[in-house]
Amino acid sequence: MKFNIHILTFFLFTIFTIIISGCGKSVLDQSTSALNRALPDETSHDVSIYAYKENRVDYILTASRIERFYLTSKLNAWNVKIVTYDEKMNVKSNLSADTTYVDEARNYIQALGNVVFETPNGIIKSRSMNWERVSDEIFSNEKVTLIRDGNTLQGDNLRTNSNISFVEMSTITAEGTVKGDELDW
Repeated sequence: MKFNIHILTFFLFTIFTIIISGCGKSVLDQSTSALNRALPDETSHDVSIYAYKENRVDYILTASRIERFYLTSKLNAWNVKIVTYDEKMNVKSNLSADTTYVDEARNYIQALGNVVFETPNGIIKSRSMNWERVSDEIFSNEKVTLIRDGNTLQGDNLRTNSNISFVEMSTITAEGTVKGDELDW
């Protein structure tokens, strides 16, 4: 009879423990917070992105790494090169930078770190550059170097377009050769 009392006591103690612990909050009964929207929806390495305008390639962005955010149509890219094309698929410009931020919805590109923008009309070098592609305006509040026809201009507060057909800067210094017929004061 002693043996049966111990088994019965053990059995009742086990059932009591299961009932007590089963009435508490379950490990499976937890709430999870919403996904942090600061996290990218996609991260890719060694990628090329083709952007189209109508039926032609508008530009190709190549990068060693990108982070894409689907909901906001934005992406961050590292070690970037962007090649733009005209209507006849000729290279229009090359932009390279350490990092870029692209807002695809606004058609806006911000390039940061060792920025070089090249067109047939010249080369712009800066620490940062912003490109409003809808209005075709490029601007930078940083120090900028413009190289054109062997001449070098350095200044601040650049404003130009993607063809570098005009340039506005402040606090300008220059290096190069000026011919007498080109001098217009």
